[in-house]
Amino acid sequence: ANSFFTCTYMADSGATDTAAALPLDNAAGLASALRAARTDGSARLAHLDRLLSTLRSQTVRDAVPDPPIFSELFSLLSAAWQEPFEAEAARAACELAAGLLALPEFAVGGVHVSDDFLDLAFSRLCQPANAAGAGAASLPAGPVSLVGSSGSSAAKSVRASSAPGGPGFGGGGGGSGFGGGDADAALKLELSTASEVVVWVYRWQPSSRAGLRLRIGRALLRMSSGGLPPPGTAPLLRILAAVIAGFGRPTSAHRSLLLSVLLPLHRPAGRLDETTPHLSLYHEPLVHAMLLLLRAQPSLLPSALGAMLQQWPQPQEGNSSKEVLLLHELERLLEVAEPASHGRLSLLLAPLLCRSAASDNSRVAERALSLFSSEAARRVLLADSRGAMPML
Repeated sequence: ANSFFTCTYMADSGATDTAAALPLDNAAGLASALRAARTDGSARLAHLDRLLSTLRSQTVRDAVPDPPIFSELFSLLSAAWQEPFEAEAARAACELAAGLLALPEFAVGGVHVSDDFLDLAFSRLCQPANAAGAGAASLPAGPVSLVGSSGSSAAKSVRASSAPGGPGFGGGGGGSGFGGGDADAALKLELSTASEVVVWVYRWQPSSRAGLRLRIGRALLRMSSGGLPPPGTAPLLRILAAVIAGFGRPTSAHRSLLLSVLLPLHRPAGRLDETTPHLSLYHEPLVHAMLLLLRAQPSLLPSALGAMLQQWPQPQEGNSSKEVLLLHELERLLEVAEPASHGRLSLLLAPLLCRSAASDNSRVAERALSLFSSEAARRVLLADSRGAMPML
């Protein structure tokens, strides 16, 4: 193994020489090929091409996944995220990991992924927009356990670089990086792979679910602090929506998730340009996650809308694009309103709709008036005949 890795089980010195000769339709051959892709830098692309060809042909599904395979797979992915991999090799490693984890044969329990490796996956999801694609800025130093069978002491470890701006997908720290015109596609693939890892662990490692929910919540709280949101905001919200969809009986924790994590994500007031507010970068999965919670607990809608109105742009801010987004969200949220809350919500929203309909910006005015073409929104907005109706 190279200097980043120390393994508790390793092949002999001729492992990389014989890896190409081993079939990939069995566990030993697949683990050997994954190890060679990580350690044999001179032939790394050849090993990865062979693995990807086997994945695309589906013959890899004949191999029965075991802990050594998962350990080699996550070790390879960890190396691609931290070491100066060639850009093409880093992309191939991400494509391979995401593809293997999506196979039904890899949907197995009995494999433990350590907290340190999950920290690494979240560091990729949470990297700032201006550093996206660069190596993780702050990773745990010393041996980092990756994966092993549940309860087994035979787990692999990786020594993570702790240098800020260390090697990785970007050009910083000596890595060749993705760079160039492929940067956006490479970043999308990296985020997709990190998301696949988190989803896989959440599904097949129940003991980590509480910790993963806590990590997601903390990450989203940091993302709502202002500035350009990290590119991983939308993927994290999609993961969270999948988690919310599996919630059972409503609890007070779900209320906290809505009011303390999701609603603050409406706070960013920045813009990429005149027509692209920061909120638009993740607004669709944010609304989806909120709707899932509110359909389960519609009684939370008045509190949610009250908090949302506090973060509504003022006319003098000139952020009409964000206003249009929020009006669209408002129409969606009113679909889950309980009849008993219609009058209260009508009085709450009437001043805002009057102001929006009278806006000097035609897009804002048109979007506010279009709410009345929605039957669900109309039932709510016209419910208070004494207070709201005269204003409207």
